[in-house]
Amino acid sequence: MSSLGAWGIALGAIAGLGVWIILTTLPSFRSPSLQRRVAHLVADISPQAYADVTAHSAAPLPRFDFGLREVRRTLEKFTERFAGPVDGLECDLARAGSLLSVSEFRTRQITWGLWGAAAGLLLDAGVALWVQPVAIAYVLVPILGAMVGFLGVRYLLGYAAKSRVKRIEAQLPAVWEFLSLSLSAGEGLPDALSRMATIGHGDVTDEFRVVVLDVQLGIPLATALQNLSRKLRIPALSRGIEQILGALNRGTPVSAVLQAHAVDAREDAKRRLLESAGQKEVAMLVPLVFLILPVTIIFAVFPGLLVIQSGF
Repeated sequence: MSSLGAWGIALGAIAGLGVWIILTTLPSFRSPSLQRRVAHLVADISPQAYADVTAHSAAPLPRFDFGLREVRRTLEKFTERFAGPVDGLECDLARAGSLLSVSEFRTRQITWGLWGAAAGLLLDAGVALWVQPVAIAYVLVPILGAMVGFLGVRYLLGYAAKSRVKRIEAQLPAVWEFLSLSLSAGEGLPDALSRMATIGHGDVTDEFRVVVLDVQLGIPLATALQNLSRKLRIPALSRGIEQILGALNRGTPVSAVLQAHAVDAREDAKRRLLESAGQKEVAMLVPLVFLILPVTIIFAVFPGLLVIQSGF
């Protein structure tokens, strides 16, 4: 491809992007759905309604409908088949504390995939200004960029979910101890959860704040706790909730159960810390064996070899 063709590709991509931005800013002539019309009335008590009110469209296609909605649905169905089961994605979204639904996250993946493909095309055009790349590179580079954009969003979500799970597991012992102290002082379990959700800060208190909100809306406390356990699927949290529900069903003191579980949670944290220290100890051997030790041997052996070669 000549430099003139490369400039044509670059200018065409920029012009297409500008037209895309203009079209996406056009007003929508479709009437809003019932969910969006009532969302602002219940935004203070419903996280989904709050997300509908404050969310900005992240769709890769324009908001008007000229048959593009069907293309978008086809892309979303293909994404669902290509990206794996929905259950794992729902769990990661819940663990990461994201307000996005599965379909919205799929749309975000498609968006970043398209941006990756566009970046690949621009890279091809930029490289063609100086050298003549292989013809197959004009196809492989955009495909590679699309895969990086598509899978990169999923990787970042998984990383955020794992990081938040670690923070929740680290905060759980303090939460169990606080609930135990509140129950020992004479408060009921709903009041203790409400107090913790009010004055507490952290990822685990944010999740229990949702439980308190569900209880205030009329959902039974046991059902709200079970929903939290099923949503996050964190073993340490699930064990604590199971012990709380078992104590409530059997009529045993919940404060003693929570105190014992707080001790167990701290022991689990110590065990995880020791396991992490063992893994880091093995990782520290890598630069020692492959970098420091060879350099030390070279400094010890090289002077002797130099003397031998000089004929001493």
